[in-house]
Amino acid sequence: MKHACRYALVRFMPYAETGEFANVGIVVMSPTARFFGFKLLDRVGRITAFFDDLDAHIYKRARDIFKDEMQRIGDMAQRSFVGAVNGPTADFANFAFDQLVTPRQAIIYADMPRAAMVDDPAKALTDFFDYYVGRSFATPVKRERQVEQRIRNILKAENLQKYFHARVLGTEYQAKVPFVKVNVQDNPVKLIKPLDLDREDATKIYDHGWEWLGRIKKLRRDGQFRGDALFAVRPPHESFGAGMSAYAEVKSEMENAGVAVVDEDDKTAIIEFAET
Repeated sequence: MKHACRYALVRFMPYAETGEFANVGIVVMSPTARFFGFKLLDRVGRITAFFDDLDAHIYKRARDIFKDEMQRIGDMAQRSFVGAVNGPTADFANFAFDQLVTPRQAIIYADMPRAAMVDDPAKALTDFFDYYVGRSFATPVKRERQVEQRIRNILKAENLQKYFHARVLGTEYQAKVPFVKVNVQDNPVKLIKPLDLDREDATKIYDHGWEWLGRIKKLRRDGQFRGDALFAVRPPHESFGAGMSAYAEVKSEMENAGVAVVDEDDKTAIIEFAET
């Protein structure tokens, strides 16, 4: 059975003057399925990557306020569905949704309403979130380049980019790393490798993480790199589940191998590594 649902993108726009925004969530409502649900971005890495000068706590506070409001509306919608004598009613749910998407001045807001026919509104919520917020249509290469640009911006802001340059390490076995620091003898002493581990399934997280861990280990065994290594990582956007479990295991193995691992938005840790 198909269900008609209404949905809206949740957007974060901290600077109304510029009109720049980031998609940070989805709200979905379907009276026939007795469903009202929402999903918001937990991690702030993408937000601080887009708005470089923004205090991450501004997003967190606004998100938590919006989340409380969505939970309140969702609870009322569910009570109206259950309490309807002759089956689910769309009256309150549609009213609440109309109020939610009414244009307003707020740094987090629900955008213009959209509609779709879906088999399962709960699954549609996840699919819409992955597409519009997780950008599942973007290739892994493009996403990793976004992480690389994030690190480049952090180094540039601290005038550290002059010490790090792209370099191919190794002779017979080679690995190209975008940020490598060398000493006066032209030997590599530090490297920073951006990694996108926000992958769609656990297997791809394992594969990509182990791929780069294996490269560092091989370079060290061959004596081609004896310095310090840092992986600046975009972790899974989900804070739990198979993806996060895979990430935790891969991160532990990296650290056990002597590779530092930090989130891409951890400016303090990245700068401290680059400076020392």
